[in-house]
Amino acid sequence: MTLLASSSDISLRDSSSHLEELTELALSEGKNLGCSDVSVIGESSNDSQVRFSNNTITLVNNVQELTLVVYLAKDKKRIVGATYNPSESGVKKFMTNLLASCLLLPESQDYTPLPSGPFKYHGGGNFDPKVENAEIVEYSGEAIDAALKAGATRISGSLNTSSSEISIRTSAGISGKDHQSMLLLNVRAFTDDNASGHGLSCTSRISDFAPAKAGSTAGELAKKSLNPKLIPEGMYNVVFSPTVVANILPIAEEASAFSIESGTSVLVDKLEERIGVQTFSLDNYGTYPNGLGGRIFDDEGIPTKDTSIVQNGTFRNILHNSTTARKFGTKTTGNAGIIAPRPFTVVFGRGYISLEDMIEETKNGVFVTNNWYTRYQNYRTGEYSTVPRDAAFKIENGELKEPVAGFRISDSIPRQLANIELISKERKWIKWWEVETPTLAPAMMVSNVRITRAVGS
Repeated sequence: MTLLASSSDISLRDSSSHLEELTELALSEGKNLGCSDVSVIGESSNDSQVRFSNNTITLVNNVQELTLVVYLAKDKKRIVGATYNPSESGVKKFMTNLLASCLLLPESQDYTPLPSGPFKYHGGGNFDPKVENAEIVEYSGEAIDAALKAGATRISGSLNTSSSEISIRTSAGISGKDHQSMLLLNVRAFTDDNASGHGLSCTSRISDFAPAKAGSTAGELAKKSLNPKLIPEGMYNVVFSPTVVANILPIAEEASAFSIESGTSVLVDKLEERIGVQTFSLDNYGTYPNGLGGRIFDDEGIPTKDTSIVQNGTFRNILHNSTTARKFGTKTTGNAGIIAPRPFTVVFGRGYISLEDMIEETKNGVFVTNNWYTRYQNYRTGEYSTVPRDAAFKIENGELKEPVAGFRISDSIPRQLANIELISKERKWIKWWEVETPTLAPAMMVSNVRITRAVGS
């Protein structure tokens, strides 16, 4: 169970010492209330946002927030709750209310004590202190100008930045601290209502941020996608951009022991079995060097690490927290979520071919640059449908031809994994509202993908 609470009359003191004080206070209160297990993760964040529409910046906003996420266990009853920007008195009240809610719950058959510390943490998260003072208005202007120069007539999108400190304290003697930063730019460019392109740049470091490139990509795609044609229904070889691959192949999430145990994963009963082509590999990283996101400890305080999920097409490892590891008779992989294990950073293996050569190798197909509204008809079998968003193109004899629209992709994850023909050597960091976990993804060509008519086309 999750309980949310907030305090509206508290001004946030954005400092490391304040974060440490409140995290330690929540832990102390949990112990004083007689809880057998207490885990407190505190995060102090400084988030900024720019929104732009019709080639004009329409919003500039900054929010500072302090969040405490608390796990309590008493008499084998468990609960997770969160409170935002609390005062010291607010923390005490929140802990009392959280425990009261916990005691109303039935005993958990899955109760497992928190792992005992201390642990040593190596390295740090992907963090750039310059992000906190990033010139977000100027960066947004660069993206807009580049998209217009590339041929678009109307630009919209958003730039979000975040800089945060994360602290963990547990009743089992664990203490740790990490830092994260992120820049996330989404650009949509239009030449008319039915011709659009998407550009994305997401990174932890200003030195890797490319707003002009994201803008020009969006503008070029929008210009090329004017006057799209309807495509006949049928089976096609489809080249998926990294943005789409990161969305339609959520294998790392499927590898969570929680999903497997609940029967909602395509990987149920597939451990050590071949699930895809031999060229397909996928890993979870605690933190990927110079990458995006990640953390040096999980929600139980276990040091995160690198875990091979799929190796040469074979499903090698399930992601575990302490509870699921005990149930499966194995060890935690450092992927808590206390309730549900989760990946921290997803990295697809690279291929040997460029995207341009991949298109040349595709004789009769479609190139899909973006998608949304991915919906599953059956989680266990991985059957889903998704709608291409923004530019898509027919491929004939290895060349991009006319833009196409008005179609839906209807397929299944297992079938796609078995029909990956090509994987690009270039990979791109992907994170946006369709892909919540930071993902380093390549482009892929998948054979015999079913394309159907979208409703109303």
